[in-house]
Amino acid sequence: MERWRWYPRDLGAAHVVTNLPDYTLKVMQNGTQVWSTRIVIGKPTMATPLLSETMKYITVNPTWNVPPSIVHNEYLPALAQDPTVLQRMGLRLTYNRDGSVHIYQPPGEANALGRIRFNFPNRFLVYQHDTPDKQLFAHDTRADSHGCMRVQDPAKYAEVLLNIARPNESWTVDKIKRMFGTAEQDMQLPTPIWVHLSYQTAFVDDAGKLQIRRDVYNHDGRLLEAIKRERGMVEPPQERKHEREMAASGSGGRRALPPHQGAFSFFQALFGGGRPAARPVPPRPIYR
Repeated sequence: MERWRWYPRDLGAAHVVTNLPDYTLKVMQNGTQVWSTRIVIGKPTMATPLLSETMKYITVNPTWNVPPSIVHNEYLPALAQDPTVLQRMGLRLTYNRDGSVHIYQPPGEANALGRIRFNFPNRFLVYQHDTPDKQLFAHDTRADSHGCMRVQDPAKYAEVLLNIARPNESWTVDKIKRMFGTAEQDMQLPTPIWVHLSYQTAFVDDAGKLQIRRDVYNHDGRLLEAIKRERGMVEPPQERKHEREMAASGSGGRRALPPHQGAFSFFQALFGGGRPAARPVPPRPIYR
């Protein structure tokens, strides 16, 4: 219940909500669930963050630009041992103007992002995407990524979203799959769709039955400890962005809350954000 307080009261007429410990993604429209699928989330050491942002476009045939952390921690050491490793993996190496290494994977069936990427730009640099590793969706526990969310049926997901955002174009799975190839293509969503990454270890399913999921990231224990220890409010400023935008546009029916001055946030203590601590440590970006 405390974590739900961090999210906007109005989630959006059309929105996507993921429950990370349940490994599920649901598309909602006008209060009704229109589609659901399985997802893979970040490993406990590279946890998928909790946030609310708007999906602005979908990329078909994405290029995977390998994050610097993976380049330096994984690929450069592997390359030192085997000069052919990148070629065998379908990766290419170039040098930036400053001399740093850039490794990328061109679009294609074996691309680490699969055939489709779903983009909701955020400070954590995470997104949702296809994957060539389809076997992971058969597992009950699916915390295996570098932080991004892998979607079991990305073509169907794209069909559902495009028919919501671009209803006059009659999108189908077949129409989307005919776009698969080697040329990267961005499809804009004229009306951005809100994406809410949530973490509910206890929830009531569609049949009215209480469901309990394993606390894969230990958020429950950390949150309970923070509530007992701190006296601040739980009101993450960045996750109230949706309400401020709704108020500014004159819709939503609820006035945005003013920013809190000098208050300490539990959300800041747990996940970052808010005013910096006395000795701030820059957050490490989370990738794929």
